[in-house]
Amino acid sequence: MSPTLYECLLSLFGWVLRGSFMASILIVMVLILQFLLKNKLEVRWMYLLWVPVAIRLLLPWAPESSLSLYNVFSLEAIVPVSQEQSQAQLPSAWNSLWEGAGERSEAKAQAENAADSDKSVLLERKIEVSNSSLESDTTWDMRFWWSGFKQMGFTNMLMSVWLLGVLLFAAKTVYDQFQLKRALREGRTIETPYLSTVFRETKQLMGVKRDVRFVASERIPGPAVVGFRKPAIVISPSLLVTLRGEQLQCILAHEFGHIQRRDVAVNWMMHILLILHWFNPLLWLAVHKARQDQEMACDACVLDRMSSLMPLQHNHTYGQTIIHVLEHFHLSGKRHQPGLAGLSATHKQMKRRLLMIKQFHKRSYHLSMFGMAIMIALGSVSLVNAKGNDVDAASSPAVNEIALETTAAKPKAEGKKLEEEEKGRIAKLLEKNPDDTYIVYASNEVKGGLPVEGFSLSEFYLMGSPSPSFDTYEAYLKRASALKEAVPQQPADLPDGYIFSNAEIDNVFTSKDFAPVKAEAKKLGKQVYSKKMNITKSDHISLTYTKGEDFINITNFHWDEKDLEEYKKRKEKEYSYTNHEGKNYLSWRQNGKSFQIVTNPSNPLTKDELIQLAKTAVLE
Repeated sequence: MSPTLYECLLSLFGWVLRGSFMASILIVMVLILQFLLKNKLEVRWMYLLWVPVAIRLLLPWAPESSLSLYNVFSLEAIVPVSQEQSQAQLPSAWNSLWEGAGERSEAKAQAENAADSDKSVLLERKIEVSNSSLESDTTWDMRFWWSGFKQMGFTNMLMSVWLLGVLLFAAKTVYDQFQLKRALREGRTIETPYLSTVFRETKQLMGVKRDVRFVASERIPGPAVVGFRKPAIVISPSLLVTLRGEQLQCILAHEFGHIQRRDVAVNWMMHILLILHWFNPLLWLAVHKARQDQEMACDACVLDRMSSLMPLQHNHTYGQTIIHVLEHFHLSGKRHQPGLAGLSATHKQMKRRLLMIKQFHKRSYHLSMFGMAIMIALGSVSLVNAKGNDVDAASSPAVNEIALETTAAKPKAEGKKLEEEEKGRIAKLLEKNPDDTYIVYASNEVKGGLPVEGFSLSEFYLMGSPSPSFDTYEAYLKRASALKEAVPQQPADLPDGYIFSNAEIDNVFTSKDFAPVKAEAKKLGKQVYSKKMNITKSDHISLTYTKGEDFINITNFHWDEKDLEEYKKRKEKEYSYTNHEGKNYLSWRQNGKSFQIVTNPSNPLTKDELIQLAKTAVLE
């Protein structure tokens, strides 16, 4: 892992820990307020009390205030990131990652023949593969990883566990959503005239303007709303046949209420916060309570809409419908999914909902000055940071490992300056000789990371033209002839009409190339050091000629000795002709290299003609 990426993860982890701790305090306060105000605050405002919790978890920065709730608590004694770091370090770390990528791109742009991004990825992959394929390189890597494990502190181990939990939880979410979408696709669209009429009338009653599908499915725990961009109301066919007309309207009104209020999108936001804060049991409790309050707020929204058009007895019908639905599903309290919003409840919640429905009156869903005052007061003490936390944290001896690892700003800045100066010097050299290739070494200590024993790819950059491509044969031949090996060349008897298309020379670098550069730097006492590479061998060369849609591609490959055992049994220039996936291949071995001539399926060239080309297709 590169030092910059490590810093980003460390900053993100510190921000998550701090936010989780502050949100936990807020969650406890919200639960206390709900308990004290359960008979005084309308259900809509009981649900909205959870909004500051979500905002607190999402805030990357907040102003300071002497009224902050967190002045009462010593956050720095528990959370390992100071206010200054939590507010400034996270964006700066990501900016560093962005700038690092930009700087590498700028250096490559100055060298006109630099490899494109796809080749850079391929190059890195080949470095890793080659690095692990050689026994001596494996020894380097073993020492490196063992050294890194020994240096891994308690904070890094916690961060690794947190990141693993996030990845597993995210993977499970993706799987669940795939299953949900699959079940939705397998559902049947309801087009019965009577049911469609009730559906349209209820949609108009609830004021929903969006396109909404009406689907019957037993695989989705409905009735529920699925999706927020293209919502669908799903209901079980076995439940549907038991409903009267007014009961179906109540169910559809509830689901349209979820759509109107964007509850599925809210559920997704809560679920994403849970993924990041999966370790916090208070947040799990808060999401569970918020989903319950969401259902009651949706009930209030539906009753408010219906009260203006329906008689008061509709409250009784609505309550009876909820009982009927829950009895049909045996009060199972189905598992919540972020992509669902529907009529779910447990025994205890059902009692609360029925009591609210019975006592509901129209003003229960209107604006409440008392509710607004509670929200403003709660936000004013919870959405601001403690006054002077940055000063206290800087002087406090309790700042733990994360703070210690991220306070080396000055050395890191000096190291970055040295690194940029060296890159600038190499860039000027490449302006004069763009075909050159340099390895630039910058130690992890310079970058502000932990020291690394042995070999680490994160300490090296390649600048110049390590794997160039060519638009003219002359340019290719000039570069290829400098290699001390057999390379493809234009055959002497190239068929008429074929013209040069392009050529590529792909070089692979292993720890055998990088490790000596680091050793020289250590010997000279330099933390930033560069060396020009004397490239004499390639990993792969490709030479292509075209004639209309036909092509002739001449390539060679370098194989490691252990991969060449079987291939060495073949005689020199023993030609093998095959057809694979429609293309024609002529293969042979020459001077320790594997060569191929490849043509397109419809190419009229025969095996004998390709062999004739092969006889003069290698420059030795």
